[in-house]
Amino acid sequence: MAIVTKGPYVGFSGTVDGLTYYQLPNGKTVVKRKNGKRTKPAAPGQLPIMNDTAICAQFMKPLKEFVKIGYDIEAGILQDNPNNAMVKHIRKNAVVGEYPERKIDFSKVLVTKGLMPAPEVIATEVTEEGIAIHWDTSLIPKKTFYSDQVIILAFFAALGESRYISGGAQRHLGSDLLILEGIEKDAEMEIYIAFVSDDRKNISNSVYLGQFSW
Repeated sequence: MAIVTKGPYVGFSGTVDGLTYYQLPNGKTVVKRKNGKRTKPAAPGQLPIMNDTAICAQFMKPLKEFVKIGYDIEAGILQDNPNNAMVKHIRKNAVVGEYPERKIDFSKVLVTKGLMPAPEVIATEVTEEGIAIHWDTSLIPKKTFYSDQVIILAFFAALGESRYISGGAQRHLGSDLLILEGIEKDAEMEIYIAFVSDDRKNISNSVYLGQFSW
């Protein structure tokens, strides 16, 4: 990856002649070469790295749009894009086990990352409509506000699907329901909750609530 500081591609997003240009949150234009097909077999030391990359890609695929919400602020801090910021977190903290049996530990994944204090959850329950979550409405002066909005994510690893709300009930209401209509019944899901400020300038780390059967 290289930073483009002058020329016609400053501010440009797209792929030209195998080079992909995109914008960082700080406004800088970066470019990287599109990976071509491998012509030589991977060296033994590269296999674990390639395996972890594939694991992260599979996990991230159902979260393509959600990542823009959960890691927008962290990406700005890292001067990177949200997808790369989340992948870095997962590779460092949530991929566990010995190669070739590596896997994602869902309890160690932060699907949102920020500086707002994490929510205190009182109860989580599966209803006929979806997943209902109740939280403590107490405020921390100058750090949390009544108008903060809940984020709830249900991740279905086996189905390669996710369902979420990114601007749900305000903190002072104490509960919200994530509708799961249309999702295959009896599927296992990983549930996460976080809060985001009304102006979208602050967000909490997510809290993993466990695995539930829908």
